[in-house]
Amino acid sequence: MLVKNLVRIVNSYKFSLFTIVLFELVYLIKGYSGNRFNFSNDDAKADNLPCPYYFLFKIKKSLKNMDFKFFLDLGCGSGRVINFLNKNFLNKNIIGIEYFNKQYEYCKKIFEKEKNIKIIQSDFTKSDFFQYDADCYFLNNPFKNNSEFVKIMEKIINYHLTKKKIIFIFINVDKEIIKKLKNIKSVENFYINKKRGYSIYSLDKN
Repeated sequence: MLVKNLVRIVNSYKFSLFTIVLFELVYLIKGYSGNRFNFSNDDAKADNLPCPYYFLFKIKKSLKNMDFKFFLDLGCGSGRVINFLNKNFLNKNIIGIEYFNKQYEYCKKIFEKEKNIKIIQSDFTKSDFFQYDADCYFLNNPFKNNSEFVKIMEKIINYHLTKKKIIFIFINVDKEIIKKLKNIKSVENFYINKKRGYSIYSLDKN
């Protein structure tokens, strides 16, 4: 199983594998946290494969020009994205929701002294995460089933549609999901930036 999963990871990033490995080494040397992998046995939940630092580096450049206050990582795993964001974006409120206990305990421990970071153990598909008033959502392909991804995104979009501008950051999301999201009623000007492996979108309130 481990070998099979590793082969799948390599195939997913083969278009820029050398660059990705190089960035991994650089940020590991810099002492960044949240580098644990976890392979899921749950039929619905995807494996915890930390977002490549190369993607985060590119995403950072886009976010520098975008205004947001509350960042919500749905399925935060071992906290790599939260750690990276906290080091590069000061004065942001960051919330991570993680289902699996080992990842949650690890993540909670490394951020226990960070007052602007809150780590919650929950199945976010069943929790009221709107209470955190996020305006930037991060999803690193947390579902094995595309229909579940679309369902949760419809929920988020419909909730925020008339309230405020929202930023979405997707990692390794199937192109079919993006097509379905664009077909959701009243969604306009959704697309901002799309690259191999990651996408950044914006939903403007009506």
